[in-house]
Amino acid sequence: MPDNSTILALPMILPAQAQKHVTHNEALRLLDVMVQLAVTRRDLATAPVLPSAGNRYIVAAGATGEWAGHSGEIALFSDGYWNFFAPRAGWRAWISDESRIATYSGTAWATPADGPLVVGQLGVSATPDANNRLSVSAPATLFNNVGAGHQIKVNKSQPSDTASLLFQTGFSGRAEMGTAGTDDFAIKVSANGSAFYTAISVAAATGKVSLPAPMVLGGQTSDPASPTNGEVWLNSLTGEVKIRSAGASVVIGAGLPDGNKGDITVSGGGTAWVVHPRIKFGLQIALNQQNFFN
Repeated sequence: MPDNSTILALPMILPAQAQKHVTHNEALRLLDVMVQLAVTRRDLATAPVLPSAGNRYIVAAGATGEWAGHSGEIALFSDGYWNFFAPRAGWRAWISDESRIATYSGTAWATPADGPLVVGQLGVSATPDANNRLSVSAPATLFNNVGAGHQIKVNKSQPSDTASLLFQTGFSGRAEMGTAGTDDFAIKVSANGSAFYTAISVAAATGKVSLPAPMVLGGQTSDPASPTNGEVWLNSLTGEVKIRSAGASVVIGAGLPDGNKGDITVSGGGTAWVVHPRIKFGLQIALNQQNFFN
């Protein structure tokens, strides 16, 4: 018969053994430490100055003083001195000052917060499934920076796959933005979740922007005070769509802007053209010569 138990190494009472209570009490002492194991801290490498009876600690790496040589072990202060217990792989301990459970791997103690947390599915106030392996139900979700900025990355395997953000109403798609079936970026909308219309498409190879559907400009009752070249707007008072080009505000589709163009004067919002008499005379000579030779 072995002297100690197989798993916890508790001392066994042997046949014809004297002072059996000593062995029995030692086994109880070991159980008192191991069962429902809870320690005060795990970050001390030196014994506290005034420990209380029953205090337990996981000795940190680089232990010194009374704890020297016992890094990773459980230190129990009892009967006025320190007792040490070597853990076995799989032991778990409640770390009181961290409110976490640490597990001994066979070489070190660690909590889930000490390393990457890998789970098959995770739900935050929601139930995940095989497709939505991360599911969150909350008024808001915050992704904050720990440096100068923050990126949210949506990766796909190849161009023909989809990497997008889908916005839903009643779990039915209403808008989608991303790269769906191609590397071109697009914004699409839907009224029923089945028929989607592309509002904006940006070519990945060139950056060229396409507007497959008609564009409606939001209007204002007056032109911008200081428009810049390339700026387009709708003057809702006149109904004119204008563009700022070469320092001038031009009505789109109305021809040339009013003014003297040298040999031609434009007026009436680009609708009336008056040709200079000199040009008229030249045109008449040309017509007369053509008629003479015919």
